[in-house]
Amino acid sequence: MEKNLLFIRGIYDTIDLFIEAFSAAFTNLGCTCHVIDIREEKTALAQLRELVDAGVPDGVITFNNIGYNLSYTEGFNIWDEKGIPYFNILMDHPFHYSRPLLHAPKSSVVFCTDLGHVSFLRRFYPHMTQVDFMPHAGMEADLSEYAEAGACRLCTAGTGYHPPLKDRPFDVLYAGSLSKYVAEGLIPDLGEIREFDAFALTQEVLADLIRFPDKTTEQAIEEYLRAIGRQYTDRELNRWITELRFIDSYATSFYREQAVRLLVENGIRVAVFGSGWERCEWADNPYLMHGGKVLAPQVLELMNHSRIVLNTMTWYKNGIHDRVINGMLAKAAVVTDQSVYLKKEMLSHSRPCLAAFSLQEIANLPEMVRDLLKDTERMEELGENGYQAAKKGHTWQQRAEYMLNRYFKPEFCL
Repeated sequence: MEKNLLFIRGIYDTIDLFIEAFSAAFTNLGCTCHVIDIREEKTALAQLRELVDAGVPDGVITFNNIGYNLSYTEGFNIWDEKGIPYFNILMDHPFHYSRPLLHAPKSSVVFCTDLGHVSFLRRFYPHMTQVDFMPHAGMEADLSEYAEAGACRLCTAGTGYHPPLKDRPFDVLYAGSLSKYVAEGLIPDLGEIREFDAFALTQEVLADLIRFPDKTTEQAIEEYLRAIGRQYTDRELNRWITELRFIDSYATSFYREQAVRLLVENGIRVAVFGSGWERCEWADNPYLMHGGKVLAPQVLELMNHSRIVLNTMTWYKNGIHDRVINGMLAKAAVVTDQSVYLKKEMLSHSRPCLAAFSLQEIANLPEMVRDLLKDTERMEELGENGYQAAKKGHTWQQRAEYMLNRYFKPEFCL
């Protein structure tokens, strides 16, 4: 199905890598793909004008609202002005993007990577009439050829080269930062909130999420406010959820840190890549190897040098994280906490393709990992089954096919 598509990159290295894989997938399906980089906005606008003048694209595909407000005419975004569908894939919870979502192009189709996020958007942003679910997808690195430092060749067809598990230097890899340090910049002046005791809310909601980690953050906040007799409209409630969203990052960070700490304190070697780990009070544990912050392409390569890829969700309760799929496409044994989506799509397979644990039973994680490391045959089985499951249903190729079949047919209209 030949379509003329535009992609926008230039903010985050992770999203740039997503776009590289996604545009390659659409190209494989016969589409013409153009990629503009908005790091140089004037150059990007000139490229955009040239593309639009040559013929209006069938759609622009972007992530996390990038380029939603690009305009030629003040007060009008170019997507609405030119009638170009704006396909916006949110890789994080929508409460991180309140302003751009409130001012999104009318031509928007918004995709969420968690079914709970879809429900959140439909409830709190009812003006957004086109909301859909698109789970995270993974990327496969091809280590058969040399790539420059900080780069990685993506395998977009066939099968890439993956080192045997016995030759991989890392027992366990965790690729991700401790989000509580990022969340410090999200904390509002709690003392300025007069409608309720925001300090008490923060403590109680965070404790609630840690005790009952199957809850979403918005659910816990709403339950607390109702318990203290505060009744709000959806608009008012969304304001408070957005204002207090830093709690989500603290809950995520708590279990992320717990998972790694439990392993190293039980004598299991873990290599972590990302920021914040060096600030942990237990960072001097001899079983912890801290590699610092690395770029997204390097993470894919590192997964191919790891026997086990460990994941904890970014508080996704009905979705999946790309760490899971990327680990599977590296033919590593993936160990992750559960979600409703994961149970349905992966844990129900007759052939096991990953190992999963409950956050409420995280104390069992060291035993699970130790048993895996002792059983190379089982790790290889998980790695191979996981690879086949990911290739079959969780690459950017499948996501491109879904979008083409659903949103680029003549009968689709905004």
